[in-house]
Amino acid sequence: MEMSSAEKYRTSCAALGITPNSFIVQRLEEELLYIKATKLQPEEWKPVIKCLEKNSMLLEVIVEAIIPPQSTFVKGTTSPSFTLAVKNQLIKSLASCLKCSSVIKKLSIVCVPLKKTQLEYLSHGLSRNHSIEFLCLKGSVSGPQGFNEIFPAVRKSLNLTHVDFSLCKLSGESCSLIGALLRSQTLERHTQTWKHTLRYNNPDISTANGLKRITLNGNPIGDDGCEIITTALQDDYWIKGLDLQQCDITNEGAKMFLMMLEDNASISVLDLRLNAKITDDKLLNKVNELLERNRQLNTEHFDNGDLFVKAKKAVRTKKAPRRSISNINLRNSLNESRTHKKMTLHENYYNSVLKKSVAKNIEHMNDMSQKSDKDKFSPILIHHLPPKTRGSSTKCNEERQMFAMLDELKDDLEVYKKELYLEKEKTKNLEKKLNSLERENMFLKSQHHEQSRELEPELLETIETSFSQFHNFLDMLKQAGYGDLCQLMNK
Repeated sequence: MEMSSAEKYRTSCAALGITPNSFIVQRLEEELLYIKATKLQPEEWKPVIKCLEKNSMLLEVIVEAIIPPQSTFVKGTTSPSFTLAVKNQLIKSLASCLKCSSVIKKLSIVCVPLKKTQLEYLSHGLSRNHSIEFLCLKGSVSGPQGFNEIFPAVRKSLNLTHVDFSLCKLSGESCSLIGALLRSQTLERHTQTWKHTLRYNNPDISTANGLKRITLNGNPIGDDGCEIITTALQDDYWIKGLDLQQCDITNEGAKMFLMMLEDNASISVLDLRLNAKITDDKLLNKVNELLERNRQLNTEHFDNGDLFVKAKKAVRTKKAPRRSISNINLRNSLNESRTHKKMTLHENYYNSVLKKSVAKNIEHMNDMSQKSDKDKFSPILIHHLPPKTRGSSTKCNEERQMFAMLDELKDDLEVYKKELYLEKEKTKNLEKKLNSLERENMFLKSQHHEQSRELEPELLETIETSFSQFHNFLDMLKQAGYGDLCQLMNK
């Protein structure tokens, strides 16, 4: 059986003859490694790194260098003992811990400026981990270049539910990566749930994995970043919270979020505090009203930065009919406005999804229905008609057309899925070719470097012989009585 983290740390300290740090030991008893880089002495780093390396027992890791003021960015001031070599060893050990651990849930690296190579190690460890749910890189990633290194691992990791990129100097243009992250996660989760929509099933979209909260406090994203984020969230049904304090957002950015919340019923937390340029109180009140509406509709809530599921009280209420994911996507693509009026079961069913799609093909379907026997209907289609509508022949005809159109759309979905699979295969083949070309390039570079090393001794010998022959020529001139000429040549 593997030793606990506390025992492993004590053993490492005893091997080096160092007294264990009481602050670290106390938290390791709960499988939490809390490293305050400014408090550790140079000799205390080795047992900490040894304890972290390939540790599969830790539940949470926190590395904290300095806590900056809320209104300023990190300038990279760290402890003298926390050198670049120590930082490299720490990140490598952390990456090995992520690769082998299946229980670690939280990772926080606060105000530790990470270089490109260190971010590559961390990204590789995150891509191999399937248990971490919370990732905080507050003040540790600088600008879009650093975020580009960590972006692929975060995009592919569906086990992450909350990421914190506060104080990372992300501008409005950098938010294109955030938008790509949101769209990629939305696509992955649609892929997870699409099969549950077949045969008129109602999938539970809350069970899909992926991000549910994003924190971007202290990043000057401005209104440009708001436009990118709100556009990406139009078709998202899983993101529950956004933290955007001190993001240089104006009234225009707040209006974008208001328009997005009118169609998005999943976001229940939107933190726009400390944005001094938002001066319209009425606008904020409307945003808060929509957020309160979403909180009442959703069962998932946030409390003190943590996500938990809050059970609803057992109240007898008349529930609205649930719609499948495919119907929701169709409704969004048709840009059908939502209404909050009370409708009958048939009106709600008819006006929600396929009204406009049927209108485009109604003439063709009418021609087909005139040719067929009016008294003979498909028993399967009648079975799937909405309740309280079978008595009306005209309504039945419309519903029959709708279900036929829905079957056609699902056939198209199968075709598009096959095309997507073929595109993925082509992308994989191109990536393989790219990797082989990169390896060939590296090989050619190494050969060129070796050949240049082999030529260096021969070149030096040639230069030395040339100088010796030149000096012999000067000596011959001196012996022949041309000493003055030799002095001029030396000058």
